[in-house]
Amino acid sequence: MAQALSEEEFQRMQAQLLELRTNNYQLSDELRKNGVELTSLRQKVAYLDKEFNKAQKALSKSKKAQEVEGLLSENEMLQAKLHSQEEDFRLQNSTLMAEFSKLCSQMEQLERENQQLKDGAARAGTAQAGSLVDGELLRLQAENTALQKNVAALQERYGKEAGRSQAASEGQGDPPGGPAPTVPAPMPLAEVELKWEMEKEEKRLLWEQLQGLESSKQAETSRLQEELAKLSEKLKKKQESFCRLQTEKETLFNDSRNKIEELQQRKEADLKAQLARTQKLQQELEAANQSLAELRDQRQGERLEHAAALRALQDQVSIQSADAQEQVEGLLAENNALRTSLAALEQIQTAKTQELNMLREENTGLAAELRQRQTEYEDLMGQKDDLNSQLQESLHANSRLLEQLQEIGQEKEQLTQELQEARKSAEKRKAMLDELAMETLQEKSQHKEELGAVRLRHEKEVLGVRARYERELRELHEDKKRQEEDLRGQIREEKARTRELENLQQTVEELQAQVHSMDGAKGWFERRLKEAEESLQQQQQEQEEALKRCREQHADELKSKEEELQGVRDQLQQAQEERDCHLKTISNLKQEVKDTVDGQRILEKKGSAALKDLKRQLHLERKRADKLQERLQDILTNSKSRSGLEELVLSEMNSPSRTQTGDSSSVSSFSYREILREKESSTVPARSLSSSPQAQPPRPAELSDEEVAELFQRLAETQQEKWMLEEKVKHLEVSSASMAEDLCRKSAIIETYVMDSRIGQCSIPSLTHHPASDLPPPAPLFPLVLQLSRVTDKDHSCQRGEQARPVTVSVFHLGSSLLPGSLLSPVCLSVLLSSPHPFYLPCLLILSHCSCYLSVLCLLWTFSSSACIPLWGSLSVLLPSPTFSPLLPPSPIFVSFAPFFHTFSNPCFPRIDQNNMD
Repeated sequence: MAQALSEEEFQRMQAQLLELRTNNYQLSDELRKNGVELTSLRQKVAYLDKEFNKAQKALSKSKKAQEVEGLLSENEMLQAKLHSQEEDFRLQNSTLMAEFSKLCSQMEQLERENQQLKDGAARAGTAQAGSLVDGELLRLQAENTALQKNVAALQERYGKEAGRSQAASEGQGDPPGGPAPTVPAPMPLAEVELKWEMEKEEKRLLWEQLQGLESSKQAETSRLQEELAKLSEKLKKKQESFCRLQTEKETLFNDSRNKIEELQQRKEADLKAQLARTQKLQQELEAANQSLAELRDQRQGERLEHAAALRALQDQVSIQSADAQEQVEGLLAENNALRTSLAALEQIQTAKTQELNMLREENTGLAAELRQRQTEYEDLMGQKDDLNSQLQESLHANSRLLEQLQEIGQEKEQLTQELQEARKSAEKRKAMLDELAMETLQEKSQHKEELGAVRLRHEKEVLGVRARYERELRELHEDKKRQEEDLRGQIREEKARTRELENLQQTVEELQAQVHSMDGAKGWFERRLKEAEESLQQQQQEQEEALKRCREQHADELKSKEEELQGVRDQLQQAQEERDCHLKTISNLKQEVKDTVDGQRILEKKGSAALKDLKRQLHLERKRADKLQERLQDILTNSKSRSGLEELVLSEMNSPSRTQTGDSSSVSSFSYREILREKESSTVPARSLSSSPQAQPPRPAELSDEEVAELFQRLAETQQEKWMLEEKVKHLEVSSASMAEDLCRKSAIIETYVMDSRIGQCSIPSLTHHPASDLPPPAPLFPLVLQLSRVTDKDHSCQRGEQARPVTVSVFHLGSSLLPGSLLSPVCLSVLLSSPHPFYLPCLLILSHCSCYLSVLCLLWTFSSSACIPLWGSLSVLLPSPTFSPLLPPSPIFVSFAPFFHTFSNPCFPRIDQNNMD
């Protein structure tokens, strides 16, 4: 090679090699630099990761609330997703259960149909075979019995004929051709008898078989009833176990639900952690991708340069390219290492994404596994049901075959016995019987061979089925034990549904029967409809005619009713007018009642004002009485100053205040009398209104006639009572006038008695010798006495339940004008009070004997003006006392004033001031 090359070419090759080496060295240096840069970048990435984690921790501390809110929102979203997934799962489960129930129902129907078909085929085969064999046996037995009877009859006939023939031969010597014509004659009768006996025997045997079948049927029915009872008990137990399994299923479902929720929560936490990791890895990948993109750019440029150089040198440097190839391979290995590092990073990224996809696929896989398990379970249950049905069918077939074998053995024994008896009894039919026996033997042998073959086949099939079932059952027991608990409840639910479907099928059949019956009744109804339509047409014609007549009658009635309505409207208008009149009278009467009530209120206000004035006057009078009492006590204590008593009294009586008090008393009495008159005048129209029946308001519509009659009766009774009271008042006024006259006389006696008893202590000639004409006017306290006596008399009479008596007013009117002034003078009172032994009690005793109570009352009033309060107390004590009661005869006037005396004995009672009386 070296000799073939020229020096120039060799130098060129060396120069190229040197260039390649320099380029290789440069590339190796660049690779080292890139490796250093990669390590530094990785260190920087790790440092940046640490700083990033620190920053994230700081940010997490500051942004926990936001993260919590985000997590809560994510939790809510995930919960919503879970709920949606649960709903989807429930829907899928419900659809699967519906499909499962459909499949179970279809399988049960197919099993029933299969079993029915098998039972029908077996029964048909056995019935056909059994019917053939039984028919032949019955026929043979009947023939045997008939033949035996015929043989016995023929033997007898033959014996008889032989005896006859011998007797005939001995007697006549004829050849034995005589009975020849007699032999063929009874042959058809014998055959008929034979057939009849055969049929008779067949019937008897059939009857016996029927009885045996009936007994067997009864036994079977009893056995089936027992089995039904056992099955009902099993059903109850199964229902209880179903309820128990259902509760266990619910608990397991709840546990599984809780576990699923926990797993989902864990998955959510893992997903969150993985998302955080993936974010970090994405950031790292972004940084690495940036650096890799730069490196890839550099590498691509280098690769392009290397490719161009290699393509130019490949043709020229084929011999000395080993070193270059090694260097290139090293470079390629380094490039591959870089590529593998990049692929590893990409694989890490893809692995993370795959993990997420795997988690999603796991969820879908679990759902698919559930579906697969359910389908497998359904298949296994179907296989189990098939195997059970096959086992039951094989067991039934075995039992039937055994029963048939036993029956055939019994029949065989019976046939052999019958054959032996037939051989002995029927020699003539021996050939036929032998043929029949041979046929039966052949049939039996064939039957035995068939039975042996069937047994062998059945045993082989049973062994094969058992082995197969054992293998499959061993394989299925493990899966069955796991899924039985969940599926028992579902199976029972499906059975309940199937029962409901059976009930519904029964109802459907009943409805179909009803539909058929309704179809049958349809024709009858159609005929009735035609008849009804014809009757309806006739009725419509009749109704149209009746409607015409009714319309005419209705028009006439409407006219009459309109006339009646017009009359009723007129009556209503009249009643409305009367009602308006009544309402007007009611309003007027209400206004009058309001006016009377207002007048009464005004009078009450006036009376209250007068009472206030009287109370004020009493207060002023008491003050004046106190002052006079003090002066009287001073005068009575000093006997020397009693001489000035007359002057003081005269000055007091002649003082302007005395004249003013008289005027004021007259004015006050006048005003009070006017008030009384106004009250009486106000009560008079009220009485007139109540007494006059015309002025009464119209009675309300609520009162009945009986109530109105009672009210009129009460009004009449009250009017009678009023008239009686007025008569009593008049009588009392007359008696009070006579009593006033007696009081005037007795007052003169008292005055003389008082003057004579005090003549030694004080001389009052001016007072003792005054005529009646020169006496001073009466005391001004009588108007107050009138009012207070009236009030006390009213109160006392109301307490006792009696009516108020106006007698005291009239008495005091008379007393105020008839009593002498000398008895009521303050001088006389002072003389009475100044005596060491008060003599007012003897006076009272004298007056009580004379039945003059008014003088006592007036005397007490005069004492009250002089502040002689203890007198009232003593009088109030003496009035109810037993010592004073025999001296005082009972009098309603005196009793009526007893509370009045008690009130004046109270020191808190207000006193009258004569100076301030209006």
